[in-house]
Amino acid sequence: MLFKTSQIAITLALLVGDGIISCQSKTPEQIAYEAELELIAAKEKAEAAEVKKFVDSTPDLYRVNWKVCSDGFLDQDNNGCKESRDVRAKGFPEAVLVWGPVQEVKFVSKRHFSPNMQSVGLFVKSKGCLKLGKPEEGGDQLYKIHEFSLKKGSALPNPDSAKIDKLSPEDKTKAIQVAIDNAENEIASLNNFGVSSSGFIPSAALQPCLTLEKWKNL
Repeated sequence: MLFKTSQIAITLALLVGDGIISCQSKTPEQIAYEAELELIAAKEKAEAAEVKKFVDSTPDLYRVNWKVCSDGFLDQDNNGCKESRDVRAKGFPEAVLVWGPVQEVKFVSKRHFSPNMQSVGLFVKSKGCLKLGKPEEGGDQLYKIHEFSLKKGSALPNPDSAKIDKLSPEDKTKAIQVAIDNAENEIASLNNFGVSSSGFIPSAALQPCLTLEKWKNL
């Protein structure tokens, strides 16, 4: 956002400074182009101000990564471990950003559709996930970060399997801007095609960041 605004400002300066656009030689096309650049710059400046206001008025953001190792996984790829990355990579889901403070990490099990398996959810107590928008008001709740399928009777993973890192103010700003851009793409995808940008038809089971109560009742 700020990079685009800087580019537009530089373009305007070069156009005027080099005489490409001047009071004596402006064509209708040049006048329209200059006006368009100024409108875009003003719009992006206003958007950047709104993002800064949102950043300053919201709690700290925390990144939740995990590395869960268990002999209860049906496949033992990666030495029987399932783990995330800060940025999604092949075989590694992306870490989840939550509104802080993170007060508790908990693994919870529930019945699996297969009688020989159990569903295990990684939950953190926070004010919700950035992916869902604004932090939740009121008391903090346990929100699902990720879900695993383990053999029935397998021990639940240790809470130490999750790693919690607080984002710097700069990284928080970048993360919020990315979330805003992604939300715009998601809304367009749902409105135009009836599916999410990932290609899935919306359903409760696929919703991110479910509360423990909602997850248990699915």
